[in-house]
Amino acid sequence: MLLAPCQQLAALSPFKIVTLDAGDEATVLDTARQLDGVPIHLLINNAGIGVYSTFETATKADIMKVFEVNAVGPFLVTRALLPNLKLATDTQTPAIVLQITSIMESIACNNDEHAQLFRGQYGYTTSKAALNMITRSLAMDLREHGVAVVTMNPGYVDTDMTHHQGVIKPADTVAVMTGIVTKLTLEDTSKFFNADPAASSLELPW
Repeated sequence: MLLAPCQQLAALSPFKIVTLDAGDEATVLDTARQLDGVPIHLLINNAGIGVYSTFETATKADIMKVFEVNAVGPFLVTRALLPNLKLATDTQTPAIVLQITSIMESIACNNDEHAQLFRGQYGYTTSKAALNMITRSLAMDLREHGVAVVTMNPGYVDTDMTHHQGVIKPADTVAVMTGIVTKLTLEDTSKFFNADPAASSLELPW
């Protein structure tokens, strides 16, 4: 599915394509070895999966599988690539770790207004809520290294994961995300941004 776009990027120097499975620590460490000495100014942890799991049907295996990719994966990738992030920092501009998440990680938004959105998503919602805490902890630990860590909700985007039922075009949300990322400073570390083009607020509640 992603082979053709990756090949197109690889043809555009200086892009380098490496294989990484966020749920497999061995491949994460192998990727770090392949990128040894390469500065990374922006690390986007975007890998994510969802398994439809209701109160009645959720299994331990389903929930743990989603946790491994959505919560543990971003932690492992960020830790493995910290040396690369540190190479990219300077006194004026931080290196940035951007966690792509969802409004469904917000405990405050899990209410009657959004009940239908959250229903049947035990594994996904809890894994993303866990990513919140991981992000806050990473923000505290990495600030001294000049690395800012933030999460961002792209909105309901038309992608494979939403079965192309999303109402937002990828290019539209990417434009908003780019505008936010280019202005980030260390003072913004640990914030939860809303990149939904239709959003009335730039930040979301935890």
